[in-house]
Amino acid sequence: MPSTELKLRKRLTAQFVLLFVALYFLGGSVAIFMFANKLDASLDEELHDVANGALPAVEISAGKPSLVNWSRRVALRHDQLLSTIQVFDKEKNLLEEFGPSGVKRLVFGNVQEKVELPGAMAKSGSLVLRSFYTDLYEGNKSIGYLQVQVSVKQRDEALKQIVLTMLALTPFLALSVAMCGSWFAGNAVKPVEAAMGLMRQFVMDAAHEINTPVSVIEASLQTISAELEESSAKLSELSEDSKASKNNEPNEPAKKDIHGDEAVLERQSMQIAEISRLLKIIERSTNRMKNLGQSLIVLSRLESPQYTYLEEELSISQVIDSICDATRQLALSRGISFNVESELDYLALKVRGNLDALQGMLLNLLSNAVNYSRPAGHVTLKIAYDEGRSVVKLIVADDGPGIPLESQARVFERFYRVDSSRSRNLGGCGLGLSIVKATVERHGGAINLASVPGAGATFTIELALAKS
Repeated sequence: MPSTELKLRKRLTAQFVLLFVALYFLGGSVAIFMFANKLDASLDEELHDVANGALPAVEISAGKPSLVNWSRRVALRHDQLLSTIQVFDKEKNLLEEFGPSGVKRLVFGNVQEKVELPGAMAKSGSLVLRSFYTDLYEGNKSIGYLQVQVSVKQRDEALKQIVLTMLALTPFLALSVAMCGSWFAGNAVKPVEAAMGLMRQFVMDAAHEINTPVSVIEASLQTISAELEESSAKLSELSEDSKASKNNEPNEPAKKDIHGDEAVLERQSMQIAEISRLLKIIERSTNRMKNLGQSLIVLSRLESPQYTYLEEELSISQVIDSICDATRQLALSRGISFNVESELDYLALKVRGNLDALQGMLLNLLSNAVNYSRPAGHVTLKIAYDEGRSVVKLIVADDGPGIPLESQARVFERFYRVDSSRSRNLGGCGLGLSIVKATVERHGGAINLASVPGAGATFTIELALAKS
């Protein structure tokens, strides 16, 4: 499994590449837009020049504009018209057209229109043009329009080549950026990983230090409990002796002494009972502190890339059989039914990992399912096999109260509890599911949660099968 540092480095590199690609295409789009506008402005300038050159040659024939004589002079000079020049009357009817075929109506700016192309076999094509027209006057009277059109095919081809070039360069640039990003991310991650390492070491050291006074407290509690039991036994003997003396019909002064002794013994018994109650409270808190310290040590080790433990090839039956037996006993004591279901003979399925860690992970999920199930509820462990992905699935389901939607994204966080009061009553410290997730990820697997509030929760663990 990749270390935390490697995963963080990959994530930073991927974000860096995605950011670069986004900025690259955003900048390219802006550049292409500005370049297209510049080309359009250049074409408009060219259309104005052509129109200004043709305007003085416009003649009036029968009250209508004409460029026939001008076109003859152009033909005599063997000049090639690259632009379409059209003359319209004042009703916008096309009168004359010179040069390449254009759109037969007055238009302004970019225009695209399907036309029938000339040739032996008639076929339709598309004209993409840039068009400009101006009014023609005789004195102050409008007599028509002069329109100039030019093909924008070359402009579109240039823009297309720019786009294709950008797309072709994208993989190479992304690869270069990924290499640079990986190097930068590696340098950026080092102090972060160093800080995380110090934090993990601090947690482990603190947990170890917690265990030392906890052990002393446990030993002291055992000693005090033993002494209290001995004192309680002695008080019971004295109380029995006192009752026996009372039944032997002593004289009056003696009765007063006996009654006084009984009152003292009763007070001492009450004091011992109260001390025993307080000791049980201290013992429960001590156990919770001990479990917290051990859980912190386990979690820190699982998350530390420097920590290694024994991994071996394990059959699924090795992982689940003893845990299922323990879960059955726990479920029976709480009146919960527990079943194991399998779509196949899982004895042949094998995974690679640490037996204690995998069993601890599974026991944690199953005990949670039993503890949080309703009275007379049902808990199921299902073993499934995804042949296409070579993955075995361990599915733990219960019909308990479920997990609220707002809590489902946080159940794997440290110290997060869906129901704090119930978790504390059950002795939990809020690290169980964090350890489960860390264990699964340490084994290169994945864990998913599906829950409908009021209808139970289902945890699905996916582990890759061991390669034979």
